[in-house]
Amino acid sequence: MIAFLSALQGCSRAHSQAAAVVRLPPIEFTQQWGVRGTEPGQFENPIGPAMDPIGRVYFADRATSFVQKFEASGIPLLCFEHPAARAADAIAVDSGGAIYLANVRAGIIHLFFPQGDPLRSMRIAPQRNFEGPFAFSIDADGRIYVPDPAGGRVQVFNSRGILLRLWRILPDATEKAAHPFAAVAEAGGAVYVGDTDGRILKYSRDGVQTAGFKSPDWAEGSHLLALAAAARHVFALRSSPLRLEVWSEDGHREVVDTLGERFSAVQSAAYLAADAAGNLIVLDPEARRVLRFRAHLDLP
Repeated sequence: MIAFLSALQGCSRAHSQAAAVVRLPPIEFTQQWGVRGTEPGQFENPIGPAMDPIGRVYFADRATSFVQKFEASGIPLLCFEHPAARAADAIAVDSGGAIYLANVRAGIIHLFFPQGDPLRSMRIAPQRNFEGPFAFSIDADGRIYVPDPAGGRVQVFNSRGILLRLWRILPDATEKAAHPFAAVAEAGGAVYVGDTDGRILKYSRDGVQTAGFKSPDWAEGSHLLALAAAARHVFALRSSPLRLEVWSEDGHREVVDTLGERFSAVQSAAYLAADAAGNLIVLDPEARRVLRFRAHLDLP
């Protein structure tokens, strides 16, 4: 009988300990890094980030012509200099670590081997009056998805830079013309397109629109600033006030987070990347700093 009571008390203690486990927030701030300067490992006028499949983070700096690679924790791994970085509007990286720099005004993407040696360049639709954010991506098969805001479409290229197809983005419900600025390929096979009107559109890799969603509290003056996709979720940065939205792949908004109001002064320029391990990397270019968050989205 005494042994039975002791066992029962042990079960009670175990239950209490399990009940006391602290549930992690959906979006957890983990660290901040980045130093202003013009030396390797520092930032002066950065754009990015891009993330490769194992979570390394890439930036280009328009002030120094540097292209840089870091661990997600901020440890520098690579820095090389190239004139293309001075006019770069966006950076992307493919599954093999090749680096892509887009100059959208000139309509050109420069490709580099993983260690920084030039590989080739490819032509895209130029954006003569381009203003605002821009994001392109490369899927696991090497297809390159490039938005064409002026043309209201997305361009799809193969790994050699040959145009395969054009996706026409339909106007919104008010017949306002689409101006897609982001085309983000997700490892599961979908491509998410961000439009300046605030819409996020989901496409198959064959160009068939399968879903579309927009914030229920979207208002005039609110802008979609950045878009990323990883681990069956879509991450969107919006302004006025700046906040992160997390959407499921079927279009349900699951989280709205102000990121601790760390970006309260940013209204028009912030950059976002995510990986399958749950890392979220946000660049605040004005402060020359990188904030790293952890997404805990599959907890019961």
